[in-house]
Amino acid sequence: MKLKEELLYFEGEWTNLRSHLKAFDKKGKQEDLHRFRVQVKKLRAFLVLADSGLPVKQLEKELKPVRKLFKAAGEIRNAYINLELTKQFLIAQPEMMEGQRKFMKQSAHDFRSEAVKHLQRLRRARRKLKKVIPKISDIHIDFYYRQQLEQLAVCLAPPYADTALHACRKQLKMLIYNYKLVKPVLNQPFNIAYLDEVQDIIGEWHDKEVAIALFATGEAENEQLVEALKKEKTRLKRHLNSLVKDFYTRATTVSDLPLEQID
Repeated sequence: MKLKEELLYFEGEWTNLRSHLKAFDKKGKQEDLHRFRVQVKKLRAFLVLADSGLPVKQLEKELKPVRKLFKAAGEIRNAYINLELTKQFLIAQPEMMEGQRKFMKQSAHDFRSEAVKHLQRLRRARRKLKKVIPKISDIHIDFYYRQQLEQLAVCLAPPYADTALHACRKQLKMLIYNYKLVKPVLNQPFNIAYLDEVQDIIGEWHDKEVAIALFATGEAENEQLVEALKKEKTRLKRHLNSLVKDFYTRATTVSDLPLEQID
């Protein structure tokens, strides 16, 4: 892969990151905050890939100032998600909801009040990163993708630990995020639709975990809802177990046939 292509990709993703952060700082909309966090994940995925070919890891650490913003944004998002969950499941807990609402509002205000500093951080981080991004060889990209899929095959082989699923999903999403960049040079089949389905099911399973934790104790406690969520979580786990059988083969097999032609 040419360094020029990598830098072009980096600049495009960085521009998107900056745009979403500026939009949230200006208007305070949750969707912009969510998109900012997704862009941080995309850039981190690229930097992890670039770092993987170096003898000494140096790129991801340069993203540290941006990841601090990512963490602060995550606290705002968590409060928002908790409020959305109480609405989704029709849980009437005025005190808890008001507490989450106040926390979200104050945290968002504090975050947005540093809009100028945010852009300064981004400018410095971008300048440093652009100077040290290396050329990634096509051979290394192939090796990296094969290695990552082999690791995921082990990670997702039953009986896997529930605690490892979230980390597996992060690893999957990194491969998916980088696929747009590496697709032209990747010299092996990569079933992105299958991998996206796997990460999506793990995401749904994790959402149920979060909801159970919220409604199992405290002001929002609801035993009946928790039992229903546990049943749904079990159903998703069975689906996942079926989906990840022969993971590596399925992840590296792509059929060009239309669905109606596949027996």
